[in-house]
This record gives sequence, C-alpha cells and structure tokens, in this order.
Amino acid sequence: MDKKLKIKKTETGQCEKDDLSRRKFLQTGLKVLGGLALLELGGASLLYLRARSLEGEFGGIITVGKVDEFSPGSVVEIEDANFYLVRDAEGGFMAIYRRCPHLGCTVNWISKKGKFYCPCHAASFDQHGEFNSQLVSRALDIFPVFFENGMVKVDTVQVQARPHHLSEHIVYKPEL
Repeated sequence: MDKKLKIKKTETGQCEKDDLSRRKFLQTGLKVLGGLALLELGGASLLYLRARSLEGEFGGIITVGKVDEFSPGSVVEIEDANFYLVRDAEGGFMAIYRRCPHLGCTVNWISKKGKFYCPCHAASFDQHGEFNSQLVSRALDIFPVFFENGMVKVDTVQVQARPHHLSEHIVYKPEL
C-alpha cells in the first residue's frame, strides 16, 4: 500500500515530510477533548458554588402567598424552599426548617398524626417544632416570617436555632 506524503521545502531548501499519522491525530484529538472537559467542569463548578441568595430562592426572601390563603391550623410544605409554613389555630405564622437538629435529615409532616417525624431516628416534633423524643435535644429551627402588602414572606437567609418552642416564635399579621 502506497502512503502519500506531502513534501514541503524549508527555508534552507531541504525537503521535509508533512505526515499526519494516526497517532498524532488521536493525541491532538484527545488533548482538545480533555481541554473541553476541563472547561465544562470549571463552568459547572462555578455555577454550583455561586451564591443562591436571589429573591424567591432558598437563601433569600421567599414570598409564600397571601395571608388569607392559609387556613388556621394548617401546615404547608414549601418544598423548593426547604421549610414548612405553619399557621396555628390563633392565626399566627411560623416557618419551620425541614432539617432535624440531630443529624440533619429531612423531617416530614404527617398530617394524620399532627406531627413532624424524622425518618433517620424516628424522632417526633409537634406542630410548632417542639421535640417529643429523648433522641433530640432541641426544637426544629425556624426562619423569620414577616408580612408585606398582605403577603407572607420568609427570610431563609437567617436560620434561627432554638432550644424550645416559645410563643414569641409565632408571628401575627399586624392589624391595620
């Protein structure tokens, strides 16, 4: 089999072979693909590490809804924001963080029993996040709740740890 070679002359007049072998082609291709992979990995890392304190996202101020949309005695999971919005029987609001203070597992609201449960170690918490188990040493963490133009808003930047539930943790809409 004849191999065709391109021959070019150098400045000194000598002939030089310009042979692109399969090996050189593969080496060059792998270098290019490796460089692209590094660029993609770097870009993905920057997106992952960027701050997510944008309006409406966890780590920022979240507008949950109108005050009247939440009936007294209700517990509503705000899944994307990692908290439960609790409206107690008297009409006050609390935003309870979905993380267990013991191991950081995601707690679940079991409406039939009226309690939060941790699936990691079966700890239970009442509707206000107060612990009912010896396994946990404190109540569920909360986020500040405030009202603006008839809307319920939660500041998910400031996690507030608490040893026990207190009546001061419940926020009421100011009467105008």
